[in-house]
Amino acid sequence: MHFSKLSYSALFFILLVSHVLHLVAQPLSAEVKMYNGRPAVYLNGEPEYPMIYALTDVPGGRWSWEELPRYNLQNFCSRGVRMVQVDLAFDHVWKADGSIDTDTAQKQLRGVLDVCPNAAIFIRFHVNPPKWWQQKHPEENTVYADTKPMPDIDWGLQRIIEDDEENPTRHSLASARWKEEATVKLVEFLTKLKTLPEANALAGIQVAGGVYGEWHYWGFINNEPDVSLPMQRYFQAWLKEKYGTDAALQKAWNNKQVTLSVAGLPTLQERRTTQDGIFRLPSSERKVIDYYEAQHQVVADNIIHFCKVVKESWPRPIITGAFYGYYYAVFGRETAGGHLQLQRVLASPYVDYLSAPGAYYPDAREMGDPYRSRGLVTSVRLHGKLWLDEMDQQTFLVPLKDTAFKTSLQKSIAQTRRNLLFTFTNGAGLWFYDFGPSGFNGGPRLIDHGSFGWWDEPTLMQDIGNLKKLLDSSFHQPYVTAADVLMVHSTETFYYTGSDRAASYMAHWANNWVPPAVFRSGVVHDVVHVDDLDKVNIDQYKAVVFVNTWLLTPTQKQMIQSKVAKNGRHLVWLYASGYTDGETVNKEFTEAVTGMKMQLLQQDTTTTVVIKREVGKEYRYSIENKAVNPLLVVQDNRATTLGVIAGTDYTAFARKVQKQSTSWYLALPPAQPELWRSIFLAAGAHIYNDSGDIFYNGSGLLVVHTATGGYRTIRLKTGQEISMNLPANSTTVLEAQTGKILLR
Repeated sequence: MHFSKLSYSALFFILLVSHVLHLVAQPLSAEVKMYNGRPAVYLNGEPEYPMIYALTDVPGGRWSWEELPRYNLQNFCSRGVRMVQVDLAFDHVWKADGSIDTDTAQKQLRGVLDVCPNAAIFIRFHVNPPKWWQQKHPEENTVYADTKPMPDIDWGLQRIIEDDEENPTRHSLASARWKEEATVKLVEFLTKLKTLPEANALAGIQVAGGVYGEWHYWGFINNEPDVSLPMQRYFQAWLKEKYGTDAALQKAWNNKQVTLSVAGLPTLQERRTTQDGIFRLPSSERKVIDYYEAQHQVVADNIIHFCKVVKESWPRPIITGAFYGYYYAVFGRETAGGHLQLQRVLASPYVDYLSAPGAYYPDAREMGDPYRSRGLVTSVRLHGKLWLDEMDQQTFLVPLKDTAFKTSLQKSIAQTRRNLLFTFTNGAGLWFYDFGPSGFNGGPRLIDHGSFGWWDEPTLMQDIGNLKKLLDSSFHQPYVTAADVLMVHSTETFYYTGSDRAASYMAHWANNWVPPAVFRSGVVHDVVHVDDLDKVNIDQYKAVVFVNTWLLTPTQKQMIQSKVAKNGRHLVWLYASGYTDGETVNKEFTEAVTGMKMQLLQQDTTTTVVIKREVGKEYRYSIENKAVNPLLVVQDNRATTLGVIAGTDYTAFARKVQKQSTSWYLALPPAQPELWRSIFLAAGAHIYNDSGDIFYNGSGLLVVHTATGGYRTIRLKTGQEISMNLPANSTTVLEAQTGKILLR
């Protein structure tokens, strides 16, 4: 059959129109709702397990229509991964003349659909103003308290966010002008975007801002933000809303001269000073406490605001979320730039999910380490929100010609399984964040392979496909967490402890070095915010560990006593539990929550705890070789002494049986798995084995990860014991009830 030129053109036109009409005919409606006990992504009313593939923002790997990203997108789509994330920023769409251009956005969406026609696409949209805007409005930029901003590198194919973690020239997150103008332009962008046929595939928008789009304050890792005029204005408005009158402010700040109209930001010296060891005295340091609370609230409110704008500007249900809720691995700078308004964000109906990269340290990335999320994922789930990990760990893959390739492939499979299954067993989801050819994180690149996809190896991709099938099936079973240990954390505690690393070391240690030891003790545990204790099924937990609850309000203390300290449960208190109630500090507060009489000590040299051998082994440990102040030790004849301060008889580790519970107190947070195992055994918690392997258990799957491998006896919660020879560098998936091997 012959076709004329016109016939070919007509045929092409018909096919093109058909393709466009197909896109138009099937717009996606997307929501996050509870499904069988866990948050799920609903696409056109059908629940789906959220496994996502994400392109990077790095040149060479960011544009979906280019060869390398297109290849990797197809790789994952062919394994059943239909949810895809791409990056866009105001720099791509908001032009210096004020116009909005959707060409790049359309190409991004079309590039995905060309290789994955049934894709559900998420856009990570950076709401930071374009660089030209920051240059045009320097009065809206961040002013650092301890340094001057550095200029961006402006040559070559730089990432837009390349210099974010330094002390960059960036807008203030408290800038009212930025927020107002960005709101107008975001609405204009979405109004234009929704007219495009490709936008029918849009399932969600992640609003990104601050450092790397992760809603940290500029320069927070090494510097002190933000003393700009926008922040000053915001702080004064915040104080007016909180206190209402000059008299109330003067009383709170213990300063008869201050007024709402002239209240200033704390000086650098005030930020770096704490008057009671690592603690701030609320009676005389309320100004600094208020400043940090206001600083964190403006970030939370920005997130809620832009999520609301997205939802109200889209013609059908759309999923919104943000990088937020970072709790672990925040570099000891939680107060200066972390995410302390978790409850405020979780309470918002406009935020569907929170996300973060997995924990970077300590002991989180190598074989045998416990991969874990950076957020309090149990709390997020209890609020009906979805948690999504960003898996930005480059695999161990080395070039195919390398003699170590077989070992590196085995490690890569074990790593990918471990990371993915942690999120799944915790009722969460995950995206594979493919940095592509940048070589980011310093990992090996597949130079001899020809491609730079981080998971681009046939056997590994096949295993990812097998995981997708297994988890899709398990996803439809009722979700149950098998944890019987609960770790309880506080975000508000950070307002009352020092913000610089000289004073934040205790909280940093407790929150980051204790968890790996608990993982290696052989138990499975959940992590929760202290404000969500009323939401958990407390009956499933044998032991509850209060990690950094050094601030406890009267309401929180009453709830703990009425709900948690019951039925013979074991409560483990670390350091100065309840030492402040937000109004003052007092050792009697710690006595009340622990049920033990205490003595307050002043330390001049390194504080070291010696654990007695009766718990199985003698341990000696300190916290960063520091003298810990304030230091509370037990002085109670009814408590059993299990450890002392080195060189003294002061009790630093004690156990006391109460009427309805057993209380444990450790003056310094320990990071020894054997010590934690002895406590959990006494509490009756389930120990899977004592080999230091990592266990996850949830949604009917039992996961064991090991670096060393070898013969193991694993005790199931049913009482059954199973024996197996685990390969080195492996992650094995079992059926939790029977021990049947599902993936080996």
